[in-house]
Amino acid sequence: MINKQFTEVLPLFPSPLFTTIYNGPDLANTIRFLDRSQMLDTGKANEYGLHSKDTYILENYECTPLREFILECLVYFGREILMYDYHQYSLSQSWISHKTPGQHHTMHTHPNSLISGVFYYGEEDPDIPAISFHKPIVGTNVSYLAPKYQADRRKSEYAWETFSVNYTPGLLLLFPSYVFHSVPVNKSNKVRKSIAFNVQPTGGIGQEENLTELLFKKVM
Repeated sequence: MINKQFTEVLPLFPSPLFTTIYNGPDLANTIRFLDRSQMLDTGKANEYGLHSKDTYILENYECTPLREFILECLVYFGREILMYDYHQYSLSQSWISHKTPGQHHTMHTHPNSLISGVFYYGEEDPDIPAISFHKPIVGTNVSYLAPKYQADRRKSEYAWETFSVNYTPGLLLLFPSYVFHSVPVNKSNKVRKSIAFNVQPTGGIGQEENLTELLFKKVM
């Protein structure tokens, strides 16, 4: 018989998801600016939705308070959770993402980025999807044994293959850029609105002593 006193299950290599809410008094002004921004149809709207023509949207003056809040959260997430030895981060690209009714975004990761994030705004509706995260083995198209699962897997996160976050205006998410994620089909009659962004440590990445250093000023 298993002796539970001496038995332990360890969470090997978990992927962290940082969540918080931003509701600063300036947010209404920021949203008005975002809603005036020009959106582009990439030709694959059903697979990816629409994104803003400006792909550095958070650099605009109207987004300053939100950008500063995001950067503050990044320092905490990087240093206290991921244990990265960086004191400052810079946003690379940032863009508005719209998913109109019936649109979704296929599973993907964010290359050329260390941390990625999403900020949600707009109307609240339980039928608006936020985001789904996927177990790495599901996203790599590698064959593996397909076990038969119990009907309800909620009680053990080790059995999860997908984890979905509910859409909440003001919600900010941060996660490592290598994590597979997607956006389910928007089943509401409203537009799912968000800002997506990618992040790098300010100045460069890697370590000189390990011969992995990449100083951005050296390659410009």
